[in-house]
Amino acid sequence: MIRKLLFALSLILALPSAIWADEYLSDEIAFQAGEKANFYIYYNLGPIWLHAGNVDFTVKERMEGNDALFDLKLAGKSTKSFDKFYCIRDTYSVTTRQEGLLPLYYREVKHEDSYFCDNRYVFDWKENAKDSKVYFEFRKKDRVRLDTISVEPGVLDLITTCYRIRSVDMSKVKKGQTIPFKLVMDSKIYDLSLKYCGEESIKLRNKKKYKALKFVPQLVTGGIFEDDNAMSIYVSNDDNHVPLYVEAKIKVGYVKVMLNDIQNAKYPMASLLSK
Repeated sequence: MIRKLLFALSLILALPSAIWADEYLSDEIAFQAGEKANFYIYYNLGPIWLHAGNVDFTVKERMEGNDALFDLKLAGKSTKSFDKFYCIRDTYSVTTRQEGLLPLYYREVKHEDSYFCDNRYVFDWKENAKDSKVYFEFRKKDRVRLDTISVEPGVLDLITTCYRIRSVDMSKVKKGQTIPFKLVMDSKIYDLSLKYCGEESIKLRNKKKYKALKFVPQLVTGGIFEDDNAMSIYVSNDDNHVPLYVEAKIKVGYVKVMLNDIQNAKYPMASLLSK
């Protein structure tokens, strides 16, 4: 469940891998070390709202030799009340170079009821892009599977994708533009697309109102989504480009992800209209 919702959050911010060209990027990244963002996950069916889980994003920085790195982490867990139905304790992390946000090491550890896995990616970037590869190690209980694939620049992991967009100059993206992008997950590269739908104002369940940018991803149907336009996603219309809200229609009801709090944002949250 957390992974599906993380995938939804990554779709909010997946635009950069499609518009990798330098002319779309700002000179400064739109987040900083010390930023912490907390999201609430709700299941909604008619008048019923169930607080199903929490997701925390954190950013730290460090040096490794002469390389300045970011450690980006997401921790997701179900609430105590939801644990009775389905217990989730998931952690996703990635180490990237600060320059260019190029991923180096990615890991996801998932505990979901009796299910457990520990998946690791190692990115090996070469000067000749055709020689770049990702090495995978997938662990499920006592089983281990290894794999290797070739990747091109602009193909990112789930977490780095969530942050890379935040340096995009949205003034250069037109309303109605549909943009393809690539995401590496489970030793496969996914070709997806995202449509920019313009500006809106939204009010969250915590009563805060924001100016937002709306996107609609083109989804793969046949799973939990009923059609390829089953999700609406919003980011803050300011220099931070923080994800604010995801609404995904599933086969029974809706899953909604909402920003609860953000600390140490790099820029003022100018998109906040009312508290």
